Amino acid sequence: MKDTLEHLPNRKREELRRLTETIRQTCDDVEMVVLYGSYARGDYKEEKDLAPDRKSGAASDYDILVVTTEKDTVRNGHIWAVVHERLRALGLSAYPRVIVHDRWYLADSLKKQHYFFNDIFIEGIALFDSGVFVPTIREKLTPEERREAAQEHFDNWFEWAERFYEVFRFGLEKGWLNLAAFNLQQAAESAYKALLLVYTNYTPYNHRLEWFDVAIHEVIPDLPDFFPRATKEEKDRFENFDHAYIGARYDPKYRITEADLRYFSGRVKLLMAETESRCRAFVR
Repeated sequence: MKDTLEHLPNRKREELRRLTETIRQTCDDVEMVVLYGSYARGDYKEEKDLAPDRKSGAASDYDILVVTTEKDTVRNGHIWAVVHERLRALGLSAYPRVIVHDRWYLADSLKKQHYFFNDIFIEGIALFDSGVFVPTIREKLTPEERREAAQEHFDNWFEWAERFYEVFRFGLEKGWLNLAAFNLQQAAESAYKALLLVYTNYTPYNHRLEWFDVAIHEVIPDLPDFFPRATKEEKDRFENFDHAYIGARYDPKYRITEADLRYFSGRVKLLMAETESRCRAFVR
């Protein structure tokens, strides 16, 4: 793993210093903070680098892996909600996208040759390292092992996507819009998970479609734009749909229209069709 940010401009280095400091000040159980992805590689894109009339693509995020000692720290939603709030308040030039895992989970994942983490510890940059956790990088899976793992992931998660979509259709026919919204959101999440697991052998504990959408476009940049969010109206519409995972079940005030559900059902079907095509080509 690298330990220098010399390839980044000074303002980016300063932002990453402040980001790291904020994480460590908010959480006292941090063994490592690792920058990975496009900013670690140096092939990041800022808004100014993108065509204003583009049909897809977005500015790069600061992709951050935080390594903790305790599993309970990872599960402490309050701490990470505060971390995200404080990071957003920094006004950084790139959105900070943080994933958190304890060192025992990471050691086991590396032992099992999860190439997502292998790549992080090979290509990533240590922004902070206590020296306690020493990742053991192993040889990557053989092409055949990788295909077998990918096939298993695809078979499981794409079947779930299809099941959720069928329950969505039933709920829509009955006029049970919240039930329909939850299951449609879950169909989309399952399709995203199939893609991520097939291509990276990893998916985080996350239910936000926006996170999955950004993550998979970084892995497969030429994917279509499944959920356009160019205008405020599109963003608000998508956020309401994405919120269905929680809102449709637990918020008595949650509302979504039949028109929106029919619109998003078409977008989810596009995502599912692309998922099936890409995954089958990958494991062929």
